[in-house]
Amino acid sequence: MPTITIDGEKYQVDGDQNLLSSCLTLGLNIPYFCWHPEMGSIGACRQCAMIEYKDSEDQSGRLIMSCMTPIRDGGIYSVNAEMAKEFRGGIIEDLMTNHPHDCPVCEEGGECHLQDMTEMSGHTMRRYRGSKRTHRNQYLGPFINHEMNRCITCYRCVRFYNDYAGGNDLQALGRNHQIYFGRQEDGRLENGFSGNLVEVCPTGVFTDKTFSAHFVRKWDLQTAPSICEHCAVGCNTAPGARESSNNLDPILRRITNLYHHDINGYFLCDRGRFGYEYVNSATRIDKVLSVRDEDLIGSTADNKDILHKEINPRDAVLNLSVQITAAQRQLRRIIGIGSPRSSLENNFTLRQLVGADHFYSGLNYLDQEVLQLVNSLQSDDRILSPSTPEIETSDAVLIIGEDIYNTAPRIALAVRQAARNRQKQAAQSLKIPLWQDASVRQLEEEHSPIIFIGTALSNLDDIADATLFESPQKTALFTHALAQEISGYKVPDLKMPPHLQEMVKRTAAILLKAGKPLIISGTSGKHPGILQAVAELSRALSDDKKTPTKLYLACSEANSLGLTQLFNGTEGNLQQLVQTLTDQRSANIPTSLIILENDLYRRLNKQSVEKLFSLVDEVTLLDTLLTPTAKRANCIFPASATAESQGTFVNNNGLAQRFYAVYEGKGFIQESWRWLVNAVDFCTETCENLSVLKEWKHSTDISDAIAREFRVLRVLDELGPDENFRIDGLRIARQSSRYSGRTAIHAQEHVSETPPINDPDAPMSFSMEGIHNPNKTQLQANIWSPGWNSNQSIFKFQEQVGGERKGGPSGKMIERPRHPIPDWTNTLEKSPQSPNSMQMLPIYRLFGSEELSNQSMAISELIEAPFVLINPKEMTQHGVNEGELVDIETSSGIYRTEIRRCNTTPEGCIGVPYGLPGLETLAALMPGYATLRPAATHSIAGVEN
Repeated sequence: MPTITIDGEKYQVDGDQNLLSSCLTLGLNIPYFCWHPEMGSIGACRQCAMIEYKDSEDQSGRLIMSCMTPIRDGGIYSVNAEMAKEFRGGIIEDLMTNHPHDCPVCEEGGECHLQDMTEMSGHTMRRYRGSKRTHRNQYLGPFINHEMNRCITCYRCVRFYNDYAGGNDLQALGRNHQIYFGRQEDGRLENGFSGNLVEVCPTGVFTDKTFSAHFVRKWDLQTAPSICEHCAVGCNTAPGARESSNNLDPILRRITNLYHHDINGYFLCDRGRFGYEYVNSATRIDKVLSVRDEDLIGSTADNKDILHKEINPRDAVLNLSVQITAAQRQLRRIIGIGSPRSSLENNFTLRQLVGADHFYSGLNYLDQEVLQLVNSLQSDDRILSPSTPEIETSDAVLIIGEDIYNTAPRIALAVRQAARNRQKQAAQSLKIPLWQDASVRQLEEEHSPIIFIGTALSNLDDIADATLFESPQKTALFTHALAQEISGYKVPDLKMPPHLQEMVKRTAAILLKAGKPLIISGTSGKHPGILQAVAELSRALSDDKKTPTKLYLACSEANSLGLTQLFNGTEGNLQQLVQTLTDQRSANIPTSLIILENDLYRRLNKQSVEKLFSLVDEVTLLDTLLTPTAKRANCIFPASATAESQGTFVNNNGLAQRFYAVYEGKGFIQESWRWLVNAVDFCTETCENLSVLKEWKHSTDISDAIAREFRVLRVLDELGPDENFRIDGLRIARQSSRYSGRTAIHAQEHVSETPPINDPDAPMSFSMEGIHNPNKTQLQANIWSPGWNSNQSIFKFQEQVGGERKGGPSGKMIERPRHPIPDWTNTLEKSPQSPNSMQMLPIYRLFGSEELSNQSMAISELIEAPFVLINPKEMTQHGVNEGELVDIETSSGIYRTEIRRCNTTPEGCIGVPYGLPGLETLAALMPGYATLRPAATHSIAGVEN
């Protein structure tokens, strides 16, 4: 580490960093605009000026831009030299000539990097008196507001959007003082990471439009660390909430990125950033509901809005406790259905209440099987689950059967960075530092090889070296052949066309030559054969390289892998439950069903779900949103959303992470586990299992119980401190020290300030009283430092710029027993013969496939109408044209959708959007078979859409 001198003080710094990054790591305040820790330097703003001295005798020095200056061992520099300060002040003054003085009304006010840098540079007086340049703002879609008059031409937006995220519909237009950052014409920004412009932009050019609908200043937001619930990557977020005036309930107002070095770094996808609005949606359940028992007149009997009525929560809890007591007396049977989108704590509480033998996963057989395969693969010592930075450094990537842009978006962004590694290697060979971003990008090098095999590929086709679009069966076949090519093991009956054999050989050569190869796959194809083939390939590659194979496996929902740890194999799937209830029908004992945050119509075909409900006498649902399953429930309890609760998710890598409540939910909303414990508290008789529930008063009590019950999850008792933790005798404050208007909120009721709600689960306060320093605890999600009000202040809480948070990363890896994966070499699945039907393949959409975010108002604007994708040859064969309506006849009924041409859809298959509103009930049927025909001109019974 070279030693440098800055303003008379000697420091040891990282020689691979530039001077600006080194100074910031040291805690020195250097103004900057165009530089970004993830995107490097281009030297566009000239704001980070310092003085460099030739030697100790040099008294005048020379002006340098610190972001473009490599570290020189023995170098002497100054931040506070008068010449540097004057130059920086002049730059700010020049930038402010056309910038509007609209801080009081600008939504960036109070967290604006430009404000911070202006203050830091000491520029407070405006000498310019001319007319300011003005621009016309554009409509950029439902996510982002555009105010070009605030632009300071730092180029961060286009550098992130085009260079880093791979977008192509945002450009720098014009020249000189008339540069315009926008689209060629008004329209939605099409890249799925556009929301990061809100945080990347150092001014208020791009602001969060969803936040604008219920805007408050940053310092008036109550925050806590949380985990994104919209996929299983496990990105860390900082939700912000605020209680409203006029006695209105608190609402969740926005989501911002919370830096985690190994997962999301500085960026979130748009689904994770804007999907939060489901919490405030009209379909939200905030009262206890019970099915109406009075007679309904015929004209309104089919009105679904009046199926349920609000009841007193105590009555509902007492009713549930009566059922539990009856079960203790062997007079009733209680069955619990868990959920992969609910926390481990909620699932375990339900399991404890009903007993392990009566607890079911809430997944169908196929979904549970592929999740268990993922769990098995990650338990092999020859397989390593890589972090996001490890993905970014891979020099060859093979993606098998997973459209990661739509199923694990943050991983797709990491793969896009991996594609530049050949370019980076060329730069290093030319001794160009990697932080010299503009220079590195000028090198004409091919992308590092990115190869895709599967059904659909989104957003990464521009960097893909080779693509092969095939059905799941043929994808598995190709992967098996690839594994055999690498291992040298041949199966005589494994026959492939010559062009595929050539692609197998070329792909194998690339993987064998690569120093850091990466394989990506997952569960979205819902095909066990793919994962078995991936296992064989990973094992072969590991044996050849004598090192673990980096394999990233994407699961479907936020806690899919966590739920999997509570079951052995496929035991406890929903088909098994239906069969068990059918077999026990003659027992003539009433059955109660408790469903935890799960819509069963997305898990099983409609006939099976209807049969399940017909086999039980009482259905209790705990959930956040009204779903089709809610219409069949006798009693509905309002469950907390992620931002309103505390719990644990296990992400794709097996990292257990705890999220914390940001605010108390409105109405009677509370965590699902609390409703269950409330019911047990009213029971007149309790066995040993239920007595344990009565002792649970805090979320951490359940976490500790899980750790004792499941060895693989014993890390849960090490996650975060419990509710008794204090720093200097104080809790951690959720509100900032500048939080305003606490008394005024309820002024119409009383002038005196009411005491804040006590949090029984976390060592955090729902107030401004407490610790505000993120350096002391990672429970502090309000990232702020004196002089650094914007999100740029995160470097103050990192070990070094771009490094780990001080105090280490959040989360702990679960401790799965290590065992080798079975040999699935001879388990190739043959494609079933079905000449009169077509195979339905699930395809995914960033907006539309995930259940919760679909209820977000902004995202709902972008969800497409029901459609299917079909190959042009199949369109001709079936006599249909693009844009026409077709009927898809399945075992669960007929679905009417629009047909779209897709050249990459495999022949004999149709691509069906997974989870798309209107097609949700098809999710459980894929990959299955259906008959396609032109839509009938008359209405057909059973048509869904």
